[in-house]
Amino acid sequence: MAFPERTRAQPRLEESTNIYDDGELLRSLNKLSISTSPITSNTTPTTSRLSRSPNSNAHSNSTPTRLSSVSPGARAPSRSPVNRSNSNGFASQSRSATPALRSKASMNSLHSSSGITPNRALSRRSSSTNLLSPSASKSPLNGPTQIMEEFNEKPAPTAASVASGYMQKELELLHEDSTDHQSETVVVLHDACYGHRFSRPRPTKGTLNSIVERPERIQASVLGVSMAYVRLGERHCDGRYPIHPQLDPTSLPNVPFRICKTNRTLALNSTAVTNVHGTQWMDELKMMCDSAESNLSLKKNEVRRPDINRGSNASPPRELHDGDLYLCSESLNAFEGALGAVCDAVDRVFNSSPYKRAFVAVRPPGHHCSASHPSGFCWVNNVHVGIMHGFLNHGLTHAAIIDFDLHHGDGSQAIAWAHNQRGHASFKNAPAWKKTSIGYFSVHDINSYPCEMGDEDKVRNASVCVDNAHGQSIWNVHLQEWKSDVEFWRLYQSKYSMLLEKARCYLRTQTDRFRAAGQAPKAAIFLSAGFDASEWESAGMQRHKVNVPTEFYARITRDVVKLASEEGLGVEGRVISVLEGGYSDRALYSGVLSHLSGLAGNESLSPKEETSSGLGYEMSNRIGSLSRRNTLTENEMKLKTPGFPYDPTWWSASELDQLDAAMMMPCLEQPKKPRNFIPGNYSSPTQASSLRAVDPTKVRRSVSGFAASISRPPTPPPPDVPWTVAAHELSKLLIPQDRQINSYKYEELNAEATKARRERQSLLAQSNAGGSAGDEAVPAPAAAPTRMSLRERKPIRPTGQVDSEDSKTRRRTVGGSTVATEKVRLSSLSLSLSLSLYIYIYIYIYKIYRTGI
Repeated sequence: MAFPERTRAQPRLEESTNIYDDGELLRSLNKLSISTSPITSNTTPTTSRLSRSPNSNAHSNSTPTRLSSVSPGARAPSRSPVNRSNSNGFASQSRSATPALRSKASMNSLHSSSGITPNRALSRRSSSTNLLSPSASKSPLNGPTQIMEEFNEKPAPTAASVASGYMQKELELLHEDSTDHQSETVVVLHDACYGHRFSRPRPTKGTLNSIVERPERIQASVLGVSMAYVRLGERHCDGRYPIHPQLDPTSLPNVPFRICKTNRTLALNSTAVTNVHGTQWMDELKMMCDSAESNLSLKKNEVRRPDINRGSNASPPRELHDGDLYLCSESLNAFEGALGAVCDAVDRVFNSSPYKRAFVAVRPPGHHCSASHPSGFCWVNNVHVGIMHGFLNHGLTHAAIIDFDLHHGDGSQAIAWAHNQRGHASFKNAPAWKKTSIGYFSVHDINSYPCEMGDEDKVRNASVCVDNAHGQSIWNVHLQEWKSDVEFWRLYQSKYSMLLEKARCYLRTQTDRFRAAGQAPKAAIFLSAGFDASEWESAGMQRHKVNVPTEFYARITRDVVKLASEEGLGVEGRVISVLEGGYSDRALYSGVLSHLSGLAGNESLSPKEETSSGLGYEMSNRIGSLSRRNTLTENEMKLKTPGFPYDPTWWSASELDQLDAAMMMPCLEQPKKPRNFIPGNYSSPTQASSLRAVDPTKVRRSVSGFAASISRPPTPPPPDVPWTVAAHELSKLLIPQDRQINSYKYEELNAEATKARRERQSLLAQSNAGGSAGDEAVPAPAAAPTRMSLRERKPIRPTGQVDSEDSKTRRRTVGGSTVATEKVRLSSLSLSLSLSLYIYIYIYIYKIYRTGI
């Protein structure tokens, strides 16, 4: 802005400047008005064009011209508005009639080398844009400091970030069906199993603590799967393939096992399920699942069997125990997802694929569920549905169930007994699946559930031993106490391994029977893998002081794999393991680690040194080597997949303590560096700031070699990734992050009670509205207010929507986006008014100046 005092100090203007009359000046200034539209910020700023010098060559207006100095004796052009360019960006026609103005020496560094001077200052919008543009941060004025800051922006890698990034690549490249890295073992997971959770409103803390079957069990099992993958595959700093950011997963020779996440479901009314549980019970269960949410909101018992017509001769159904059974809105998805995962594993093992063994980590468990009565957290018998799926779709002729859960699988034994009894009495024209056979072999604690109360029938059933008689093959072994490792392995050799011998006898007998009948035998071994007998299980489960060392799961699994590989049994190596019990986190992840070590690996070949005297040497001579480091002969090793030895010290207390410490360690994030940001302003640029503007493309060309001359700080080597970090990061990749994966807490269930009351009102209103067409709907009576009740809140309206009635009596409230738009509009209007006032004041002063001169 040219003030009168500074203008009077300059020489008198030529008379030719009087061609600008007052009206023309007003029209020129009116073109500077700013639009009040709120969307002006989205307009792309245009590059200001340079005026042409009379003595310079013609240049394109779109080509930027570099600025340089001119003669020292040049004078600065007048700041009078008469000599400024017009709104089109070109100099006025009167400029050619006046002599060229010369700049002062102080402006030498602000002009271009070609003598071209910017014809006008950059617009207010373009000047503020230049201040905020990314090219401004790359100015050479910043020097090496700015370039060093760009180098330091990337945070240093941590062991967790390196492990997470590599494991993500390995899962994507090596665990797809199209990969060339094949394995004989597959682990199947299903995310729907997290949805089944205890949801009754307002439970007591004692009731909530008694629900040990919870979604966190799958998280602990996934952690065990991750531990087994990292340990067997040696994906850690002390292994054969240490994790590194540059490590290519496709360069690794093999994987210990494949990890598969499936979305497959099996409906409760499918043939494989109804052949095991019957159509009527599955229809009832589906009705109970569908009405579970409404029953919970009405504070009714969600596990109460529905009142339906069961026939005139049907006896009343047995009541379900609500202490260990519960339902919620997601229970049906969890049941059908678990069944779908088991059937997916059966298909992978029986189809023409390299898989021979599978582990299915799903919940809820199933071995306590009989044909028509669930119990012990079990709603559907997953293992028997998987066997029936094999009968119907893969030509399976006989199957052996080996159950090593702490509790007797009374439901699995009852279903197997009924199936064999029906098959033994079937006719020749009966369906093929009814002529099949199922053997059940269990090792369990006779004093625990379901025999804890001493029920005569349950104790008798848990002690049945029938060896291929009347079409039945049932064998039960009871766990016993032990004082030392040597004593336990003596029990294993003399008593527990008898279970495998009975299973071998059953498989061979059935194979010979089907061959004699002219039918090709096709068998499989199913494991009911429960880990609640682990030495790391909680004290509540171990109240009878009967448990097993963690290595037991690796040893019995390895012996089962050896059994499945024997000739003459019709199994041909097929083993499908399904998760059953296990309720402590450490019992689960250590048990799954040990179980998968026996399922996918072979034992370490470096035996522990033993002296030639003592009890250990004597027992090794009698019943074989009892060393925990080597319990298989060299011939038995050949039956296993080579290359994945396991070490029993992996699940020792010290190693598991390291894992717990690594998981409890908080994630240390590097502090974010504050950004050097200079906010823009809205003042008019001066002539000096306009002349100082440099084309960013030419700046980049002029300093192209500047950054190369600066040495980059040395990059620190990537950190070592221990097995604890690698296993933890892999488990986080396998556990879903887009859904709820934990149980409800005590506080959340109390909050759910309030929500249930609101849902009750809506349900009652809907039921009244759904009456006869001729009857007018009667509003539901309001519930009596309670001390803990909350007030009803009105539903949230869409942004900008206002009720006509509310607008008459209440002040209008608008959404956040409307407020932002209104603020922009008011700000633009205020700026326009200020600029207009400024212009008219300027005109007024200029008129006074002209009349005064």
